[in-house]
Amino acid sequence: MARYDVIIVGGGHNGLVASRYLAAAGLRVLVLEKRSAFGGPAAKVEWMPGYFCSVTNSPGSLEPKIVREMELESFGLRFVKPDPTLVHPLEDGRLFVGWRDRARGDAQLESYAPGEAERYRRMFEYLEAFARRLGVSVFDAPPTLAQLTRNLTTREDEEAFARVFFGSARALFDDFLDSEEAKAIVGPMAVVSGQVSPSTPGTPINLMMRPLSIASVAFDEGYDPRRMPLRGSTGLPIGGMGAIIDAMVASARAAGVTLRRETGVSAIRIRGERVKGVVTEDGEEIDAPVVVSAINPRTTLLDLIGDHPDWADMQARIGRRSMRGKAYKLILALDAMPRYAAAADDAEAALLASAQYRTAPTLDYLEESHADMMLGRAPQNPVIWGLCPSMTSPGLAPEGKHIMSMNIGNAPYCLQQGDWAEERDRLARRCIETAARWMPNLPDIVSDYRCIDPVEFESDYGLVEANITHGDTLPWNQFWMRPLPGLSGYRTPTAGLYLSGAGTWPGNFVSGLPGHNTAHRILGDLAAGRLGTHTRHTVSMPQERSEVWNS
Repeated sequence: MARYDVIIVGGGHNGLVASRYLAAAGLRVLVLEKRSAFGGPAAKVEWMPGYFCSVTNSPGSLEPKIVREMELESFGLRFVKPDPTLVHPLEDGRLFVGWRDRARGDAQLESYAPGEAERYRRMFEYLEAFARRLGVSVFDAPPTLAQLTRNLTTREDEEAFARVFFGSARALFDDFLDSEEAKAIVGPMAVVSGQVSPSTPGTPINLMMRPLSIASVAFDEGYDPRRMPLRGSTGLPIGGMGAIIDAMVASARAAGVTLRRETGVSAIRIRGERVKGVVTEDGEEIDAPVVVSAINPRTTLLDLIGDHPDWADMQARIGRRSMRGKAYKLILALDAMPRYAAAADDAEAALLASAQYRTAPTLDYLEESHADMMLGRAPQNPVIWGLCPSMTSPGLAPEGKHIMSMNIGNAPYCLQQGDWAEERDRLARRCIETAARWMPNLPDIVSDYRCIDPVEFESDYGLVEANITHGDTLPWNQFWMRPLPGLSGYRTPTAGLYLSGAGTWPGNFVSGLPGHNTAHRILGDLAAGRLGTHTRHTVSMPQERSEVWNS
């Protein structure tokens, strides 16, 4: 029987991050991944012969601290910083272009309403100030309600708390911004997670993850890319998002982690109040005194733990929770570069095509798309988060050709009529037609396409109900509520069993924070002797070799 100090179930980016920190502390770590590739939605996929990209497009939430501590650059990770970082189509064929030169962005905002650039900046400064006031660290266990509100002592604090936790993004925008264009530019960021519209209470919390990150660390002098409110400022990884995963895998291996693909886990073994290891889908038993489940907590509780008195209440509660997902993916093989009609010349056309784009020209567009989803209809107004990654990484497509990656918001997991086998291609055509309003050459240069509908996301990627963040990241499902009250601090009722992944605090996308936090919780418990008498000696220094198996 194989024995390790730690088994990690799930080789997504959070599982890889956790494995690296634990192995660097001297523990024998095994990562088990069900799929044929590590990285989950960030893994590199060949969708059509010669055309590569990942489900995820952007590394905008990837924590610089984790990149540095995992030494990802020494394992080949490099970024290119396109300028502009973002194209946001507006009505009447117009574009907002997120140039890195602030003056160029300010000039566009000022054209929508005098003074709008200052108002736009003041709104993000307001959110950053509130994040500092909260005093919450995304590098620590989630705060309780009492901890979250302990510093809010003034009327202004209470107003900010109400705006962010109880108010809507639309109301926040109305308080700060005058132009509908500026509101539309920020709107998609507020509805990126969960079945929500700009008018849904609690949506401003989606604008808080970057301010919370900024408030959590002391920065070196100089430019921190997260201070730019618009996404894409971190840059794009050369080789696509899969390059991040390749570097994480290499970093984990160099630290001594054992990585196994195509090895699903059928059960987590529990004896009494302690975890004992796992059973693979092939019936192999692997022992370890510490097990980390870095997959959806709902899947962990309902499918892997089995009947156990310590878990009955939590299993019943999580079984009643809907995941409320909405993921749909469209990949286009292109015979030429997509070209915005608003581009002044060929050089500008190439710059614009290299940037990420978000298709949601008005807040009402977002509201109508959300309404379709809530009624069980594929959206007539698809919200598109798009990128042509071959513009900055030519090796992702055959020479002279390109690949376009579209992530579509507001695709309902359950359709009111018909099924996704019927609807998936209709939605694909509608997305192409929508993007063609601003890139008119797009339909003529599409040579092939692939799509993943919400049902396929669940079956192929394990994303329950097509929820890419393993549950909404709204206030009712964040902090001490994520994934459940009493199960929010990475530890569980079973000694030695921990949760990680996007379903735990602070959620988010490709940040690596849950993996980082879970690993540090385990190391702290080992150092404090809280894992029980099975520990032969504790981990006290990251460089020390430690044995946690009681042989």
